[in-house]
Amino acid sequence: MSDETAYLTDLAEVLWPCGGLLGRRNRPLRSASKASGTPLGPIREYLPIPSAYNPRVILPATDRYAAVRGIAAFTQRHSFGERLRAALLSTAFASGMAPLLLRDRLRVGSGHTIEHALSEALGRELVIAIHVGPPRANRKPVLLLLTPEGRTAGYAKVGVNALTSRLVAAETDALRLLSGTPLRDVTVPRLLHAGEWNSRPLLVQEALPIGSRTDRPTRRQLLRCVVQVAGLEPITRRPLAASPYLRALAGRVAALGDRPEAGALGAALRRLPDVRMPFGAWHGDLTRWNVASTARRAFLWDWERLAFGVPVGFDALHYELNESVQAGVRQGVRRWLDSGSALLADPVLAATGLRRSAAATVMALYLVDLATRYLHDRQAEAGGRLAAVDDWLLPALADLEERAIREAASN
Repeated sequence: MSDETAYLTDLAEVLWPCGGLLGRRNRPLRSASKASGTPLGPIREYLPIPSAYNPRVILPATDRYAAVRGIAAFTQRHSFGERLRAALLSTAFASGMAPLLLRDRLRVGSGHTIEHALSEALGRELVIAIHVGPPRANRKPVLLLLTPEGRTAGYAKVGVNALTSRLVAAETDALRLLSGTPLRDVTVPRLLHAGEWNSRPLLVQEALPIGSRTDRPTRRQLLRCVVQVAGLEPITRRPLAASPYLRALAGRVAALGDRPEAGALGAALRRLPDVRMPFGAWHGDLTRWNVASTARRAFLWDWERLAFGVPVGFDALHYELNESVQAGVRQGVRRWLDSGSALLADPVLAATGLRRSAAATVMALYLVDLATRYLHDRQAEAGGRLAAVDDWLLPALADLEERAIREAASN
């Protein structure tokens, strides 16, 4: 059994503890759940796409409309090639050909399932389509909730291990906090339900109006969003050495123990100049997959990494890094060393008190923070794209250390 098939069987056990079976069209099935020794009763069938060996989405086999809506919802922020493949897949489902073309099946029984729990929580009958995404430590199912008439009722997340359970719980807390702290030009999804499913945290939030009328943010829209999120707490300017943030980050690095990267990260923190910079809140994972904009408004979701008291500009750097590496990590990081610096020098961020002489220091702090997150989450072991921090991040950090010292000296 491949790692991905094992992940799918574990996921089936979380979502459908009544019993699930993996198999192929017209072939015997094998267990996908510890409970599958019991009779399944009336069977519902799902299709892992593109296969059980590489599951990215799981779609209902007998509900064409829900499947098509699921494909559209889960590919809106993706590349042109991915959207083209999604269009072909949508056509196959709409025509009824998909179940004939796709071999792998996930069949679940009629006991109490995640669909029942969600229907009870929202007080209406629901159909689900599931996004699981590529391998990474924080991979968890995101469920698109649809009414039988095809209306989107919201999105749900379920923790599947210790890390993802912690993140689902953190996002629940973040949405509760944000409900009482409205942002002027940023819309945040409302929390519809918080509870447990199969002894794991369950979160349901509203679906934001993302579609043909929204697009990726422009540079100005992005920075306006960054500043408003930073302002979730009063923005304060202080020397780096006097900041609670530096002490907290040093503690997180020390908690890595004897990992070989920890020494380089700790040494980098000690060498950074003690420059003044603004501190505020950050979303923590602001990427093209978590934000969409109109001319006047941004829609921002996936708040599981919300944190306070961090250097202003981290969200802009995170967005820019993820954009830069789309065509390749090493080449993209080299571009980011310049484009990130230019973003931090923009007047929108300068208005928060961020000076050019602090830009390289902020960028270096962001890399140390990101590396520490990846190492604690064990992203490299899970196959995360940017997780090999010794391959690209530590060399970039060394470059930024030298630049930070020069900038501080020239001020």
